[in-house]
Amino acid sequence: MRTPMDEMTFLEFYKNTILCGSNNFQHFICKQLEAENRITFEEQRKISDKDDTLFFESKRDFKGIISKTATMKSFISFYEALEYKKLYKYSVPFFYETGEKPIDDMLKEMQIAIFDNEIYQPEYVIDRNLNESAPIVYVEDGIYFIKFVLQKAYMQSDTFEPIDYRYPIVIYINPSINILEVRYDSVRYSYNEQIDRDVYSKIVFYCTDWIKDNFGMKLFRCEHMDTIKIINDIQNTEVRIYKQMMEMKAGGSAELTASENGDYMLPFLGEIRELIDENEELFAEADEIRQLLLQYLNEKEATASYPYIYVKWIKPVETKSYIVKITFDYFNGKITLLQHITGKCNDLGMGRMNDAIEYLSNSGSFVKGEEI
Repeated sequence: MRTPMDEMTFLEFYKNTILCGSNNFQHFICKQLEAENRITFEEQRKISDKDDTLFFESKRDFKGIISKTATMKSFISFYEALEYKKLYKYSVPFFYETGEKPIDDMLKEMQIAIFDNEIYQPEYVIDRNLNESAPIVYVEDGIYFIKFVLQKAYMQSDTFEPIDYRYPIVIYINPSINILEVRYDSVRYSYNEQIDRDVYSKIVFYCTDWIKDNFGMKLFRCEHMDTIKIINDIQNTEVRIYKQMMEMKAGGSAELTASENGDYMLPFLGEIRELIDENEELFAEADEIRQLLLQYLNEKEATASYPYIYVKWIKPVETKSYIVKITFDYFNGKITLLQHITGKCNDLGMGRMNDAIEYLSNSGSFVKGEEI
C-alpha cells in the first residue's frame, strides 16, 4: 500500500531538489517562471499576469523565488512539468521495434496516468524503490515521456542534517526515429557513504526490462562503427568532434583535443590529413609518399579503439553551443552512454537532448545493432 505524505512534506521535496542543484539551473528555472508569467518583478500588474502571479523584488534572489514557489500547491504542475522538460546529465539510447499494439493503446490498457499541466493532481506519494514507483506519462508532439520519481536523501555537509530530494528518471520514446532513451541525473552521496557502483546500470536495465515486459517492445543496441567518420564529414560545420580518447593497438592511449577555433581539427591525425590537402601540388609530385602517409593514417584509425568522444554542436552564439560526451560499449560493453555537459551553454531544457539524439540517428552516426 502506497502511503501518501502530508502536503507540506511533499512540497518540501520540490524545494530541496531544486535548491541542491546548481545556481545556473536555479536561474534557468526562474527565467522559465517569468516567461510563463508565474512570477513578475514589476510592481505594476500586466494584463498577461495570472491571478496567482507572484511579485518578487529581485531577479537575483533565486533561492527565495524557488523556496516560495516550490512550496505552493498552485506551482506543483510547473515543477512536475519541469522534470519532463529539463536537461538530464546522462542518457542511454536504444533503437526499438514496437509490439503488436500502438503505444497509446498500451498506455490505456495499463491505465498509466497521463500528465496534464492544467488539471494535474498529485497522489502525494514518492516511492523509495523503482519497482514500486507508479509512472506518469507526458505526451508532446507525438513523443512520449514516461517518468518515475524516487525519494532519496543525502547528508548536508555543514549541519549533518538529512536532505530529502526527488530523483526523477525519464524514458523518452520518439516514434519518428524509433529511438528510446533512459534519462537520469547523478545520485547525491553523503560524506563517507558507501557508493553503489551499479546504481546507474540498475536504473537503465530496470527501465529497459519494464518497457519490454509492459509494451512488448524489442530493444537494440546503438551500433557506432561509423560514428566518428560520419560526424567528421567535412561538409558538416555545425556538429564536430573536438575531443576523443584514442587507444592504440600496440598499447598506450592519448586524449586528443581540438583547438578552439573555427576548424575544430583534431591534432595529429587530422593535422596530417590537412597538411596533405593544403599541399596537394607538392604531394602530387611525390605520390608514393602521399599514399604511404594516407595508408599509415588509415591504419591507425582502423586499428585504434575510441572509448569515448566529445561532440560539439556549434551555434552562432557560443552560449547556445553545447557538448555531448559519447562513451562507447558502456555497462559491460552492452550500451552507449551520452553525457550532456552544461559548460557555457545556458539552455538547460530538454531541447538540446532531443536534437542530439535525432542528429545521431538521422545522420547514421547511430544505427540499429544487436537486440538486448
